[in-house]
Amino acid sequence: MLGYTVVVAILAYFLLFSGFFISRDRIPRYWLWFHYISLVKYPYEAVLQNEFDDPIKYFVKGIQISDQSLLGAVPTLMKGELLKTMSKTLGMNITGSTCVTTRTDILKQHRITDISKWNCLWITIAWVFFFRILFYFTLFLGSKNKRS
Repeated sequence: MLGYTVVVAILAYFLLFSGFFISRDRIPRYWLWFHYISLVKYPYEAVLQNEFDDPIKYFVKGIQISDQSLLGAVPTLMKGELLKTMSKTLGMNITGSTCVTTRTDILKQHRITDISKWNCLWITIAWVFFFRILFYFTLFLGSKNKRS
């Protein structure tokens, strides 16, 4: 029972510091080491890189800029007018079909730029083998004292 409690507590910290809830740059420096030993970090980063692997595909168009804000309920025609006004202010042409967010933007936003998805896979496999060996030695040393 004690083992379950410890594992749940450690997994909660792994999830918290993996980059899923808190990005790497917002983790305090004294907890950053926990980010790198998190068992959730590497599969999470590999899945995100795999999901957003098309460098040409765009994920947010100009008309969708305001969808995650209070302006999401504004009619489409008004959004077009807002984009024209933004274009004049910024000095660049932003239309309803302009690519605003790409794969690189999403990965940079989540601070996933260090390791490729294949290296994340190899690190995850290395963790699996490390724990297999650790469990083997634990069982070997633990069962040695039980025999008569």
